[in-house]
Amino acid sequence: MSPRVLFCPWSAGGGAGYTGRALAAAARLDGRFTCAFGPSGVARMVAEGGHRMIGEPAADTAPEVVPAFLPFANVERVYAVTARYYRPRVLAEHLRRDLAAIDEYRPDIVVTDMQPTAVLAARLRGLPLVSIADTDFLDPSPTSWMPWSRAEPAALLPHPSALDAINEVATGSGLDPTGSVPELLWGDLTVVPSSPEVEPPPPAPPGRPDPVYVGPLYWDPPGPPYLPHAIPGTRRVYVSIGSGGMVTDTALREVLAACDRPDLSVFLSAGFQRRDWLARHRNVEPGGFTGITGPITWADLMVNHGGYSTVIAGLLHGTPQVVLPFMSEQEANGRLFLAGHGAGLVARTTRVEPDGRIRYVNRHSGDTDDPVVPAADLRQTIEEALDDPGLARRADYARAGLSRLRADVDLAELFAALLR
Repeated sequence: MSPRVLFCPWSAGGGAGYTGRALAAAARLDGRFTCAFGPSGVARMVAEGGHRMIGEPAADTAPEVVPAFLPFANVERVYAVTARYYRPRVLAEHLRRDLAAIDEYRPDIVVTDMQPTAVLAARLRGLPLVSIADTDFLDPSPTSWMPWSRAEPAALLPHPSALDAINEVATGSGLDPTGSVPELLWGDLTVVPSSPEVEPPPPAPPGRPDPVYVGPLYWDPPGPPYLPHAIPGTRRVYVSIGSGGMVTDTALREVLAACDRPDLSVFLSAGFQRRDWLARHRNVEPGGFTGITGPITWADLMVNHGGYSTVIAGLLHGTPQVVLPFMSEQEANGRLFLAGHGAGLVARTTRVEPDGRIRYVNRHSGDTDDPVVPAADLRQTIEEALDDPGLARRADYARAGLSRLRADVDLAELFAALLR
């Protein structure tokens, strides 16, 4: 019987990207392992991927209303603000849920993608842990998700410490405390779904091996890649600004108004949400969760939210990008992975004062207190990107390295080595 792997991706506040790359990792195990998903996965995606879900699926924790921009300074702030993991009883309940899934499925390996209770559960059961992680998950800097900030993390989001609660639950269960949340997220194998030229490795904490880069992990639903339609003679724009709770109709309306031009054909990946008002834009083809590969190879330009998997996929295919971020890590991805290499533009950045006050800086209209970028400014940014041939050339900077890692790294063999 083949060894069993239990994937436990983060899902608080949405989570499609985390479940998607867990599905992509499962596909790269080449049938050498039997894979299932714990209750933190996005159930409809797990089902479409053909995998079993163990335990009771987690409730949809995406909030009804969220700010237009979320200034998470680091991953600990995400745990505190989004999942309320500063409350030990919430952590303890999620730990109980993950332990129950492990005890039911009896995996040989547990895989986490930012889900801290799965880490604690794997350690309690003495199981090898694989951590799928962006490098900013692993960076101990207090502003690893927002390196331009001059404010203390709690000045931006003044919630109690999630680390204190994590350690209270960990030590109460018989585990040693951890010095930091990033230290917790280093596994026996730590997998970065990128390449070193995009994001250099952070130093590993004592007793943990260096991270292994494996190239992009993003998931397309089964079947051939979907290729959108295009009006002859037009340039092609792929809009994908996420399907989680942070995406508002207000922002999307501005994006589509900016693209409402006869010389553009637009494909919108609308995710899981239905928006009937899209019918008014005759040059827009709305799609559901169609996957990335087809639309991204079709497009001359991507307009996206700066989600990690989306940005890395764009770099893999050498497609220029305009990033419109809804939270700080997305802004960092746009700034560091794209704008820093001349491979894309960030439509709106933030400036953070020491007291935690945030000013929004639109690329063309400058400083504002409004986090929503107006259509007129977005239109100028999209025109700038489409009219700059150098942007398309520079969008290729990481393509060779990402392609090589994706083709050459044997993820199944890395998993198998943990069991020897």
